Amino acid sequence: MATSRQIDRRASKPRTRDMRILALGFSRTGTISLKIALEKLGYHPYHGSIAIRSWKDDHWILWEEALRAKFLGDGEPYGREEFDKFLGDYDVLEDVPSILFAEELMEAYPDAKVILTTRSVASWLRSMSNTVLKIFEWKTLPYVASVDRKLFGPLTRSLSIILRHWGNGDPLDGAALQQAYINHYAYVRSVVPSSNLLEFESKQGWEPLCRFLGKDIPNEDYPRTNDSADMVKKFGILYWRALARVSLIPLSGLLVLALAISKGPSVYT
Repeated sequence: MATSRQIDRRASKPRTRDMRILALGFSRTGTISLKIALEKLGYHPYHGSIAIRSWKDDHWILWEEALRAKFLGDGEPYGREEFDKFLGDYDVLEDVPSILFAEELMEAYPDAKVILTTRSVASWLRSMSNTVLKIFEWKTLPYVASVDRKLFGPLTRSLSIILRHWGNGDPLDGAALQQAYINHYAYVRSVVPSSNLLEFESKQGWEPLCRFLGKDIPNEDYPRTNDSADMVKKFGILYWRALARVSLIPLSGLLVLALAISKGPSVYT
């Protein structure tokens, strides 16, 4: 008998908003700035940061299930019915983990416009090395992931699946990660009509984005935020909050954790 999926325990419900935009650019290409910009234009975007803030609603548990089905063949794949169950209140999807399902999302929401946030592949890899890959060096991360079943457990396993997919099995293979970036962008360009696709860099500001979406240009600067150091710091704060949340553990576990912290790098480095 097939194993019951987490997503199947949720009731189906109609979308409260039509899907209007799929922002399929990789993380670290200005996705947070785009999220803020789209909010100012009246949209309701779902970004990786929203997935993290939705940990109490089991979003990373669902994303891990979807990733395992797609990349590890573990369970039935997600489609529109599954995505609508927990993403139906959003009219924009962007950033990891959504972009790992670019093909499925474009099939599920064929009327959505597509935005590709871009930067040079070399600068993207540098940014990844200074943020996401650096976080995976934290020596206490495996411990926290093993006891935090709502956020850092499924989040860490999900990121591991993603990075191993991009890195052909080695999440630290820079050449493979760069090729994954190139391949993803080439794929999106090959399947989306040019009339429905905007390739966009934050430095271009409001004009091309608003023209593409048919929106008036706001009377303020285009948002720019989330540099590498800021991202690691924010994730570090989240990490220590998670540690405090799951800290009701045996004394022996706390001693092991203290030893690991004393020998490992600070989460703020």
